[in-house]
Amino acid sequence: MADVNLDALLKEAGLAEHAVRVDTNLVRLQWGSAFVIAGISGSAVIAVSPLFRSVPSGRELEFFRTLLEHNGTMGGMAAFAIQPDGWVVLQAARAVKGLDANELGTMVSAVGRFADQYDDELAAKFYNRPPHAPLTLDE
Repeated sequence: MADVNLDALLKEAGLAEHAVRVDTNLVRLQWGSAFVIAGISGSAVIAVSPLFRSVPSGRELEFFRTLLEHNGTMGGMAAFAIQPDGWVVLQAARAVKGLDANELGTMVSAVGRFADQYDDELAAKFYNRPPHAPLTLDE
């Protein structure tokens, strides 16, 4: 498989000027109050928006139900997940093979827009944090 150039794809997708390099094949992009980490690892391209450090204690069932309901409104473009370390994220991924700039741009933008749409709502409802309060990785 030929190597995919993340920088070239981001430039062609119109996202390069908004991307901040995190690592060789990893960038960070801001969408309102949310951010997206996008990158290529092996045979996969991923876009992930870390939203909350952990699930809200004592309200797990209601929280999970809300995430699943939101998953149903995103048309398969992105999905909420809980990572093994406890982080609540919004993510999308696909195989690198056949990836073009339009697909990368659509995937990264979808994760960013949905994360920005839902982070404030979830923060206010489950974490007692006002809308647009900045997320820190310590939360």
